[in-house]
Amino acid sequence: MSESSVDTIRLHAWLRRIEAGDLAARDELLGGVCRRLEGLARKMLRRFPRVGRWAQTDDVLQNSLLRLLRALQDIRPDSMRSFYGLAAAQMRRELLDLVRHFYGPQGVGANHDSQADTPNRGALNPVENTDGDADLEQWSAFHEAVELLPAEEREVVGLVFYHGWTQGQVAELFGVDERTIRRRWRSANLKLFEALKGFTSDLTD
Repeated sequence: MSESSVDTIRLHAWLRRIEAGDLAARDELLGGVCRRLEGLARKMLRRFPRVGRWAQTDDVLQNSLLRLLRALQDIRPDSMRSFYGLAAAQMRRELLDLVRHFYGPQGVGANHDSQADTPNRGALNPVENTDGDADLEQWSAFHEAVELLPAEEREVVGLVFYHGWTQGQVAELFGVDERTIRRRWRSANLKLFEALKGFTSDLTD
């Protein structure tokens, strides 16, 4: 099964079956997109190496899939676009919980981390220099700001940042030209920059 066939034909079929109430389709869908979601988990752990010291790719993937399955009990995404938006939301929540678990006041990372001098690589990587509650608050604020973006901009941020899609791929998925996606990306950057008072310098860092 090629990745393109999952993205275009099979995923749409699974979503239609889910809409019709076919519960078995959920497991088939997750099996079909598991490779992409595993890549997402691996990408995020590379982006946040200090969390990667304590959690493995399989841990992040398993917990995110459980979240996604629970969400699919109540939400019936009607398109690939809706599905990946839902998956991105579950990954955001899982990452935030990992930060709190490992770097909260009683977290093993906060109390035993030996990489306090890791340089900051930008606003989307606050975990890399998390040394206290202020950093956790900033990380939480970023996720909350993403959730408050207009739907179209939130979807673009979710697919590009969390899933690692190119703007061209997002444009193809949405059925619009790439200039439209670039415009939404820039607008999201500005809104996040303003919401975080300069903490987010550039989503592409």
